[in-house]
Amino acid sequence: MPHQDYVKTARPAPRPKKKPNEKKPLPVLLISVVSLLILAFGAFLWHISHRPGAEAAAAEAKAAVAETVVKDELPPKPSKEPYTYIKELQTKEIQVEAEQLAAKAPANMYCGAFKAMEGAQQLKAKMAFAGVSAEIKQSSGKYRVVSGPYVSKRQAQNDKNKLLQQKIANCWIP
Repeated sequence: MPHQDYVKTARPAPRPKKKPNEKKPLPVLLISVVSLLILAFGAFLWHISHRPGAEAAAAEAKAAVAETVVKDELPPKPSKEPYTYIKELQTKEIQVEAEQLAAKAPANMYCGAFKAMEGAQQLKAKMAFAGVSAEIKQSSGKYRVVSGPYVSKRQAQNDKNKLLQQKIANCWIP
């Protein structure tokens, strides 16, 4: 492919100068059509207002509006309150079951159980790098990695989601 020198290429021809704006003729046809439509609309409104019985229809419409205003009034307040739920709520006792109390207890998060201490320590280190503190507890010959206690289950769920996002551990919150 031959080498082309783009610097020495011919410049495009200058554009011709625009002519000064000439005054356009007034759109007589458009003005006449619009004025004719306005006159027709005015004649239509005049015809509606001066037809026979227009005053009687206006009086009926005003009477109907007055009746609706009278109907919108509130009924008188009853002498005795038909509802007794307010008094019932004041004397109501609530009994909480043990399961509901356990749900409000501090939450722990269990992240793994290992036969060897080395696996548990590795998981604990990975969790520490993710910003979640954990402890290793030994029970029945296994080493369990436990995080917590958390004040609420929501905080435990936040840490669980953090570990899942970083693909460190799939923890369990009882």
